Amino acid sequence: MGVVVSNFHLAKITAEEKVKLTSGKDFWTSEHLADKGIPSFRMSDGPHGLRYQALAADHLGINDSVPSTSFPTASASAAAWDPDLIQAMGKAIGLEAQSLGVDMVLGPGVNMKRNPLCGRNFEYFSEDPFLAGKLGAAWINGIQSQGIAACLKHFAANNQENDRLSSDSLVDPTALHEIYLEAFRIAVTESHPEAVMCSYNKINGTYASDNLYLMTQVLRQQFGFGGAVITDWGALNDKVAALNAGTDLEMPGDDHLFDGEALQAYQQGTLKLASLDRAVTKIAEIARKQRPKFQGSREQLLQANGQLAQKIAESAIVLLKNEAALLPLQATDTVAVIGELAKATRFQGAGSSHINASEIVSVLDGLKQKKVSFDYAAGYRLDDQDDSQATAEALALARNHDKVVFVAGLPDNYESEGFDRQNMALPKVQNDLLQAVTAVNPNVIVLLVAGAPVELPWVDQVKAVVNLSLGGERIGAAAANVLTGAVNPSGKLAESYPLKYQDVPSADVYDKKPRSVPYVESTYIGYRYYDKAKVPVAFPFGFGLSYTSFALKNIQLSSDHVTDDQPLTISLQVTNTGQVDGAEVVQVYVQEQQPRPLRPEKSLKAFKKVFVKAGQTVNVALELKAQAFKEWREQTQTWVLPEAQKAIAVGTSVTNIDAVLPVSFTGETFNNFATIPNWYTTLSGKPSVQDFEQLTDQKVPAPHEFVPGEFTRLNTPREMKKHSLLLRLVAWITVKIRTKDYIDKQGPEAKFQQAIVLDTPLIRLAQQASGALKLSMVDRLVAAANHQYVKMIFR
Repeated sequence: MGVVVSNFHLAKITAEEKVKLTSGKDFWTSEHLADKGIPSFRMSDGPHGLRYQALAADHLGINDSVPSTSFPTASASAAAWDPDLIQAMGKAIGLEAQSLGVDMVLGPGVNMKRNPLCGRNFEYFSEDPFLAGKLGAAWINGIQSQGIAACLKHFAANNQENDRLSSDSLVDPTALHEIYLEAFRIAVTESHPEAVMCSYNKINGTYASDNLYLMTQVLRQQFGFGGAVITDWGALNDKVAALNAGTDLEMPGDDHLFDGEALQAYQQGTLKLASLDRAVTKIAEIARKQRPKFQGSREQLLQANGQLAQKIAESAIVLLKNEAALLPLQATDTVAVIGELAKATRFQGAGSSHINASEIVSVLDGLKQKKVSFDYAAGYRLDDQDDSQATAEALALARNHDKVVFVAGLPDNYESEGFDRQNMALPKVQNDLLQAVTAVNPNVIVLLVAGAPVELPWVDQVKAVVNLSLGGERIGAAAANVLTGAVNPSGKLAESYPLKYQDVPSADVYDKKPRSVPYVESTYIGYRYYDKAKVPVAFPFGFGLSYTSFALKNIQLSSDHVTDDQPLTISLQVTNTGQVDGAEVVQVYVQEQQPRPLRPEKSLKAFKKVFVKAGQTVNVALELKAQAFKEWREQTQTWVLPEAQKAIAVGTSVTNIDAVLPVSFTGETFNNFATIPNWYTTLSGKPSVQDFEQLTDQKVPAPHEFVPGEFTRLNTPREMKKHSLLLRLVAWITVKIRTKDYIDKQGPEAKFQQAIVLDTPLIRLAQQASGALKLSMVDRLVAAANHQYVKMIFR
């Protein structure tokens, strides 16, 4: 760990210097005061690998970065259900950061997967806060063990990409604390990150950067966070309000755009001295740590980290279906491989976490390395255009081979930071071809390559499905090892796979009012909804098959009574009843014995991945503290044991439970709401905005189309350009400049850039422009949209 340098005297720093320190110097570094003993510190993206930019810097995954290891994205690595592996990833990224002189890595992301269409879901671990929190804590402990700071993100309730810089997440207090803040609570209390990144969005009417309740009362006082709060790049709303609320550092460097008004506010007494001193102190603590110097060969490090990336991918691959033991492949099988994604295999998402991978192994590459004999046909195009010749070649190949490995998934431009998916479907050309292939060959194995769930209309027609997710730079090698049986799959889904998008509880409201976002389903996201509502899914949370079989036996509790000072121990035996060595994940849920409002039927509270040799038995023990049974009490801002009947459910997925063991405790009666509509108990049908309004006693604002006279700095070019020729011209030029280097104008990077330019409020664009866009220019553009530009000229 880093050591804090001495000789720092806060009293010797002037007010001007203090304010200066609270804004970044440039895109990746903080300001410094050399004569006051405060150096700058260097930050870099990202959660599943280091995106270090030595030259032109940006936060958007656009400009080139130094080659680094591209680990499986969070959506993939979470399926390993293995904190030790995630901690090893954090440690490896920390060593790469050391090798490039990076002080802080921006990650991990522990936001909830509220809806499968969120374009950034590939960067987040799970729909479950306990799993996400535990994995996030492991990643942070790994990277900070190497003396590199982690920046936990995005705090909080950042669950969509469309209008993410303007949206208002309207969340009831039970859902806010038990679902959307819980992963942050776990990560902060168990790993103590040096920094937390505030999100772009509002939460219940207040921007995250200005949110005194979240930044101070919750994060610092309730969670005990002792580090610095850093804004997402361009997420600062009001510098004075942000500092007073608990935000410390504005990023990126914006030529100190707001320092003047902050200094004036300090002189007038509206910016509190205590707030400014807190921010300076937190920034200085990070900057003044002596970080370890890298010892060794970066080339050897990348090689070792590539091997670790493959190991994580192998542990995270989920076998979803395997009829008639079609897998693993046999040496005598004749194999046809179909799919453009087999050759150009996606292994990461687009946006700020985009890594310049040091090595890329496609599915075809992996099969060749494994010396698997196969014939290949692309079959479909990634631009979604029909290709009759490619289809014919694929069908001819499928007819003449024993087994077909069909690689299906989402092309690059389907999911990215900056925009949400439009639906949950795979490209039509892939679905059509896959169904045609199953008509000529029943032995089809589908490899899924996507960062989030997709609809599987052909799932009953294929015999095997393997979920690769976005498995990092060596995903092809990992896939080949699983397909051939060199590795026994042990991954488990960290999110539910709905049968169809309309089954998702938030489907009727998600992205319908992107600026005012009522979380109408409250606590019922993911399996918490499907399980209690008895809505069937394609594959449930926690599910995953193996090439062997397991039995859970002799499941017992150390006590059936819960107290604050005595954890419960669940003991059991896991037996490998098959013929192949493998690993099983024991999952422990707290289960409601009687239906209660806002209470899921089950909630994950413990898990352990256990390796067991064929025919052998392993003893397993898991611990549950009283916190596992507690619920949020809004009136007292505390967690308390409720007056309720609960049990411990032990199994291998949320729907495959081997034992339910009742527990008792002395609880309190309380209610966070004056009125609770019936839906939040019965889950009959879908939740409505009216249900949410009745639950929270607040009115959800109707969608509003801005007109000239209403525009401010917080409006976007997309909203303003239809009323202003000048805005149209500026937006067009900016998009052209940002996408000029892209040959594929429909690719994910170009699409991401277009969304960033058109959907970022003007003042945020100025913040991200490093001084190139002045406040006076912003005000002129706003005036033009308000049809007031001529008046400004002649004043």
